[in-house]
Amino acid sequence: MTLAFIDELAEGGGNFIFTRTEGGASLKPASGSDADLASFQALVREVKDHEGDGYAVHLEHVSSDRPGNLVDLLVLQIDG
Repeated sequence: MTLAFIDELAEGGGNFIFTRTEGGASLKPASGSDADLASFQALVREVKDHEGDGYAVHLEHVSSDRPGNLVDLLVLQIDG
């Protein structure tokens, strides 16, 4: 299994905050703005598309402040 995708996320370069934890990681929009939350949805889809490449999505938190089932936090469990 490769963690190349996780390594790319950790390096940043996107409009999101990546935090590595013991055995996992979390991702959230760079701010609470509507624009950041909307752009974060593309990252959510990409992370889900790569699930199984060394990690699993442990938690997907949907914002209760906005309509549309927008995810505002992803928690990942990283293998190994």
